[in-house]
Amino acid sequence: MTKKKKKKKGNVVLNIFIAIVFLAGAGIFLYPTVSDMWNQYRNAKLISKYEQSTSNLSEENYEKLWKEAEEYNAEHPVNSIVDAFDEEEDYEPTHPYDEVLDPNGDGLMGSIEIPKIQAKLAIYHGLSKNVLEKGVGHVEGTSLPIGGASRHAVLAAHRGLPNAKLFTDLDQMEVGDIFILHILGKNLAYKVDQIKTVLPDETSELDIVEGKDLVTLVTCTPYGVNTHRLLVRGIRTEYVEEEESNETIPQMLAKTDPRKVLAAGSVVLVILILLVYLIVRRGEKRRVSGEKEEAEKSGKEN
Repeated sequence: MTKKKKKKKGNVVLNIFIAIVFLAGAGIFLYPTVSDMWNQYRNAKLISKYEQSTSNLSEENYEKLWKEAEEYNAEHPVNSIVDAFDEEEDYEPTHPYDEVLDPNGDGLMGSIEIPKIQAKLAIYHGLSKNVLEKGVGHVEGTSLPIGGASRHAVLAAHRGLPNAKLFTDLDQMEVGDIFILHILGKNLAYKVDQIKTVLPDETSELDIVEGKDLVTLVTCTPYGVNTHRLLVRGIRTEYVEEEESNETIPQMLAKTDPRKVLAAGSVVLVILILLVYLIVRRGEKRRVSGEKEEAEKSGKEN
């Protein structure tokens, strides 16, 4: 192999290496965003499935599910609080709690929508590690989120996960903001009336308050330190449907044909690969042009 061919082969290998490094770097840089978009898409699909199952329930089965939830709350007039983020023990939901408000048998009891931070997340039974990595967990031992006087449901989710935002932006909530629970086809709106930061063992703010219909959202704080708990409490208010949609692109995509989503993703991937190719080719042309200029210059000098 001539020296010229060896040099050309070396340049090809170098260009391939640069392309791989570029794609790897882009992947690392985009991973949190892409992962969160995927989590939003997955949540939206699960919520859509839950809502579809709810609408397909017979009147008898619907009333049965709602009655079971009301009976559960009546049998638990006092909240039994645990730290939502205590990972020392494996969590397993008890029975019959694990089946209430669950028409599909897949662990979902509804969804929560927080317009202020553009979040729409599935609500699961309990606080298992698997649940808290993908959505919102209902704190077992607190009221089920179906509304009613002298009820206080507690919902928890992580902040700052590498693959999902979840409650990352919950600290942006202010008194007066609204969040909505979608449970078995009903829309339950809550207006934020109190925001507090407490230690994990300070649970009195999660107690049931006589006559009030409350829901508290819980996450870790400060961000990345997680020594305290941020409590965003809402009190029941009238539900008013939003005129404009606050849905994110992944949430809108979840309502479209999956084949269209796959096709769009493929197009984006092809464009990215083509962009890398063009960048490498442009660099190669500049290098070759530079070598020719040097060769011509050298020839003239000789």
